[in-house]
Amino acid sequence: MVVYHYSQIDKWNEIVRGSYRSSDQPGLGACRRMGHSDQEAWETSAVFALLDPTPKSWTQNSYFKDIWQWLKWDIGDLLLEIAVDLETDNVFVVDRGHVEGFLYQDKTDIPERFLHSTRKLAERKMMESRISLKDFLAKEEELQYALPEVIFPQHVPLDKIRISNTQPSLEEKARTYPEGWFRDLKIRAKQYVPELSSWINNYECREVSSPSKERR
Repeated sequence: MVVYHYSQIDKWNEIVRGSYRSSDQPGLGACRRMGHSDQEAWETSAVFALLDPTPKSWTQNSYFKDIWQWLKWDIGDLLLEIAVDLETDNVFVVDRGHVEGFLYQDKTDIPERFLHSTRKLAERKMMESRISLKDFLAKEEELQYALPEVIFPQHVPLDKIRISNTQPSLEEKARTYPEGWFRDLKIRAKQYVPELSSWINNYECREVSSPSKERR
């Protein structure tokens, strides 16, 4: 199966060649800590991913309104796919809802199980929710995670990563931003991500064949 990771367009070359984030190894480095207050969360660095390019648990969450917009401010627009072997890969799922329940100021619709008194406790509960991706998929309905987040607590090698044929974030901006944005994207893609040319060509062909869809 595959899971999904958003990156910055100008970071693709670093992923291909390796950078300080990945100890100069091609791929995605596990360089972001899972937390700040809980000891285990602080000591665990990871690559974060999603189960779907635009998962409903994040885009239409009834507990954590606007969580998708908050997440998009913290990630890039370039959608990558990460291949996962459920039998052998060290990959987990946690429920991010525990931390967001503490961080959200408006707690009106947030269930009691996410209303922790301190950030340390919220991070502890998130870490305790960790379950292998294989087991999560088998028990997803039973677990009812509010904000499932995929965790790779180690480097993800380049041979497991590819640029997705679907680019929802780029497409959303191409349809809603002024035309100059898309022209700039083509220039940036040529410089940083030549592999994105296939998606750009397909998008332009679709737009030409759909003249009723006007860009602002």
